[in-house]
Amino acid sequence: MLMPAGALIVLLLGAIAFDMSVVFLRQREATSLAVALANDIATAALDEDHFRGTGEYRIDPELARTYGLELSAASDLADHLLTVEVDVIAADTVQVRLQARAEYVFARSMPGTDDGTTVEASATASADSG
Repeated sequence: MLMPAGALIVLLLGAIAFDMSVVFLRQREATSLAVALANDIATAALDEDHFRGTGEYRIDPELARTYGLELSAASDLADHLLTVEVDVIAADTVQVRLQARAEYVFARSMPGTDDGTTVEASATASADSG
């Protein structure tokens, strides 16, 4: 009697471990995407008119948001993204925050459990002129 119960418990714990590894992987993917987006936006969203006029590096907020949405839509994680927020927090610094959905593999087959969870990631990048 105890052997089948023990085997069921081991299978259940293995399923939980697998689903948590899926969530951890999605968290890492979201963090990597946020870092890549912040880095790309900090260098590509230069306000050229301001730079040519004053010589000061400044990020164009509208261009930064546009690049953020375009680059995130082209990423491997695009189908799982819920939100992408791009904020220029200083003249040469951009912050990217995003939320992605991580779908469970085994837990969704158990009654009363969610189909997945939401992971969040953020990154900040500054352009360095030197």
